[in-house]
Amino acid sequence: MVDDSAADRNLCRILLDEVYGPDLEFFEESEALTGLRTCRGLAPDCILLDYNLPDMTGLEFLAELNSAAPLPEPAFPVVMLTDLNSYPMALEALRFGAQDFLLKDRISSHHLGLAILKATQKVDLIRELREEHASLVRSVAEKDVLLRELHHRVKNNLQIIASLLRLQAKAAADEGVTAVLRESQNRVEAIAMIHEQLYESVDLRQVHLTHQANLLMTNLFSAFGVDRARISGQVTVCPRPDGSPLVLRVDQAIPVGLILNELITNSLKHAFPDGRSGSIRVEAQNRGGRLDLAVIDDGIGVPEDLATRKTKSLGLQIVEILARQFAGTWELKREAGTVFRLSFPER
Repeated sequence: MVDDSAADRNLCRILLDEVYGPDLEFFEESEALTGLRTCRGLAPDCILLDYNLPDMTGLEFLAELNSAAPLPEPAFPVVMLTDLNSYPMALEALRFGAQDFLLKDRISSHHLGLAILKATQKVDLIRELREEHASLVRSVAEKDVLLRELHHRVKNNLQIIASLLRLQAKAAADEGVTAVLRESQNRVEAIAMIHEQLYESVDLRQVHLTHQANLLMTNLFSAFGVDRARISGQVTVCPRPDGSPLVLRVDQAIPVGLILNELITNSLKHAFPDGRSGSIRVEAQNRGGRLDLAVIDDGIGVPEDLATRKTKSLGLQIVEILARQFAGTWELKREAGTVFRLSFPER
């Protein structure tokens, strides 16, 4: 107890003796500075603190006492005692770190014991919550490391598969088989790039569409040995209405990446025959909670009946299946080249 009144200290000792009996250890100081030293040395279960001390106020005592405690955890349970019937003062005491507030002229053994019990329980609960929070933070950090390692290993394994397909394609004597193997290689690499982005990103739950589309475009142009002076590639992704970048959830990123892979590949293979020049554009924007994605080229255009044929190409079948997976709708048409538009819920 830190109080400059010897009579008040003696009264509280008597009242607490009624509550705790021989289990009571009662230490007392009459000044704030010596009280602070005693509290830090003894680490008491609870502190009874007078609001008005000769060398500082009770609020100043609380501020000094809790200055070294890890926020928001109080250093010790504190019950503030005063002769003044002031609720604003009580609120100030609670704001500065006291757990309860008692008026000296109304103290009884029951009220004093109950105030100490409540104060210690509050501080114990705060400490338990802080420990639980720290445990959760550690757990999240560990899971974050594990997820990054998982994405890294998946990416490495996919790169191995892509390398095996590349070697198989080089060894194949049939040009048709070689082309099929290389397309499969590109699909595997498209998935691998997404896992690479995930383990390198701050947020493991999403992929930036701009980055993903640019990586795919660069990888495919390189795989097909495209002369950039003849065929150009461009990615234009508009930010969301609130100014934040367009991102894809993990469950959207892989199918969207594969769709972009198929469409860009189709343009590179068929849109610019016989050394024809042109461009391929990927455009995306948010419209009313839906993400609109388009792949546009100004090549010779697809056959008019391609989208309605009973027997579609493998690439178009893949696009249809993947679009259905995340409730997407799509259309393919000729507009001075080929335009493929996909729309799906952003979230």
